[in-house]
Parts: sequence; C-alpha cells; structure tokens
Amino acid sequence: MRNDKKLLSINEERTHGTQIQTAASHSLEILRVVQDFVTKNQRSQIANQVQAIIDASQNIEYNFVKVLEISAIFLSNHKFLDVNQIETINQHLAIVEKGKSSKEVMISRNQGLVHKLASSHLNQKVPLDDLIQAGNLGLMRAVEKFDPNRGNKFSTYARDWIKQTINRYVDEQHTIKIPEYQRNKITRIRKIQNSILQATGKEPSLSIVAAECDMSEREVEELLTIKQDAVSLNKAVGEGESDLEDLIQDQMSPSPESAAEETMVKNELRKALNELSEAEREVIVKRFSLDGGDKATLEEIGESQGISKEAVRLKIQRLLRKLALSPGLRSLDELND
Repeated sequence: MRNDKKLLSINEERTHGTQIQTAASHSLEILRVVQDFVTKNQRSQIANQVQAIIDASQNIEYNFVKVLEISAIFLSNHKFLDVNQIETINQHLAIVEKGKSSKEVMISRNQGLVHKLASSHLNQKVPLDDLIQAGNLGLMRAVEKFDPNRGNKFSTYARDWIKQTINRYVDEQHTIKIPEYQRNKITRIRKIQNSILQATGKEPSLSIVAAECDMSEREVEELLTIKQDAVSLNKAVGEGESDLEDLIQDQMSPSPESAAEETMVKNELRKALNELSEAEREVIVKRFSLDGGDKATLEEIGESQGISKEAVRLKIQRLLRKLALSPGLRSLDELND
C-alpha cells in the first residue's frame, strides 16, 4: 500500500524535528532513573523485565514507544520506587508522548519518498516490500538524526539515509542465500509491517505481526533475524557506523593531529567509568585495554571474576549500554567526526 500523504512543510518539519530531539533528551532522563534502579536491583523481577526491553532496543532514547512502556512498568510497580524517582519520570512523560506523535507524523508523511527510492531498485530482483522495509529503517534513522536548526529540508536530508540502507540491503542479498520458502514468509511479514507502518506511522509490535501472518511470535522473530549479521556486543552510538567499542579504542589511540581533543575525550571517558562499580570498571578496562595492557579475552576476564564466558559477554553488553547513556561518552561520535 503506497502512502500518498502530502510532504510536510519546512516549518512543520522544524516543529516536529524539535519536538523529537527534545523528547529524546527527556527520554534519557527517564532512562537514567531506570538504569540506576536496574543497577541497584538486578535480581528483582521489574529490573529484569525492564532490562529485557532495553536489551532488545537500539537507540532507545528515540524509541519513544519503548520508553513509555518502561515508564508504565515502573509506575505500575511504584512500591519499588521512591518519591523522587516517580516525580522524575512523570515530569518527562508528556514531552516523550509528544515526541512519539511527531516521529509517527514524520515517518507517515515521508512514505512516498521511501516508495519512490525503493522502486528504483526493482531491477535488482529484490521484493519491493523488502526494499521498502529497508528504506524505512533509513527513514527512521534520519528522523532521529535530523537537526531542525540547520534549516535543511528533511526530505533532502532523509534521501541519503534511505538510499544508503536500501543499497546496503541490496548488496547483502547478493551474498546471502535464503531458501525460497523462508523468503516467501519474510516477504509476507515485511508486507504486513509496511502496511501498518505506512497507515499509522508506527512500527507494529511482534504480536500484531504474528497474528496478521498467522505465525507464532517466535517464528516471526526468527525469520526477521535470519538475514542479520551476528548481533554486536556493543551498544551503537552516533551515526550507526561506529560501535561504542570502536569509539573507545579509537579515542584511546594516540592522535598527533588532535592531542588536546584526545585529552578531553579521555577525561570524559574516565568520568563515565567512574559511574561504574570497581568490579564493573575492571571488566571494561581489561576488555578494551584502557590501562595500556593487552586486550583481555572473555575467558580471562571470566576467570578473574569467577564467572562464565557467557556471563562476561552479557555483563559487557549491559555495561556498554550503561556507558552509552553518559552525556560525555555520548559526545564521542561528535568529537570523532
């Protein structure tokens, strides 16, 4: 289903873009309260429930649906929270709601652009719905990265993001072979996802897609991940091309051209690491050789802390997400441009 809604005016784009960026900053305030609670109450059911949502989300400060879901879980279990935590969450919820609405509008009103760019690749023998789905990933990233203060028209800015994700997807199809029966199912899932997204501006939940496809949620999830590369241990920060691990390692490397900048970045990194416990800090320092020594393996870290290799992997994953919420560390990608 093609969406022929009229594109937003420049003023409308600025209004919605500003609302999205404002909402993202308020999402971070909620997530800081959440992360603090999870760190202190790792064995509680609510902490595990919230952590599972965070684990499954990328760029979560822009995933307003998930932030609102996390907030609802917290507020419905208010006995675990103190008054200040409840007040902090409530203060930011209304703004996050507005950001959610603005994001939905920008996605919905730019579906025509996605469809146009996706259609230009039909000679690549890739299903149109798959191309549209890839294009929408680029569109959503563009919505998140759009700076309304620069005066650029959003559709012009988004075009490059959409083309990039479509081109990357097409390239992957030339190297990844999927059985026809699985491809047919994936195409069906993509078609339903696109129909709902284009109609509402919202990403449909796994349960809704599964019901529409007459499949189990587990089957849908497996099919959607079948073409993805192995999941990185790192929480992506910045333009989507750099992982937190890469940024840490790059910034800790000597740079004669920008010694002052490097010093500033190292100071921000040290501040972020100070937010961790001593044991947590040791894991990150050893894994990324921040002390100047050799990079420790997962097995070596596990032996020193008395836990399994898999437990170390999960711990690093959690700590990188926590570090990514640090204001100083979140600016690493900007300093690295």
